[in-house]
Amino acid sequence: MKHEVQRQLPTKPSMEVSKRLLQADKYAYTDEEVSLIIDFLHRLAAIDLSIYEDAIRKDTPVIHIKEYTDDNSAKSIPISQGQHRRTG
Repeated sequence: MKHEVQRQLPTKPSMEVSKRLLQADKYAYTDEEVSLIIDFLHRLAAIDLSIYEDAIRKDTPVIHIKEYTDDNSAKSIPISQGQHRRTG
């Protein structure tokens, strides 16, 4: 299966969308902090895209990371089976 790659970065999200994505109200981020975080993430994405495009130009094999689809945040995984965290 060939991976489709976006060859250009999308525009940065608006301040309203950025605040929602970063849960700014929950973490009490200021507008300036939200802007700094989004700028940082956008720059990281630009670096990553640049490295990827360089690898493609040099015909270097690119290893694609498997998509992450299993969300374990809703599951409870017990560490021990006994009551009061005792194993026996």
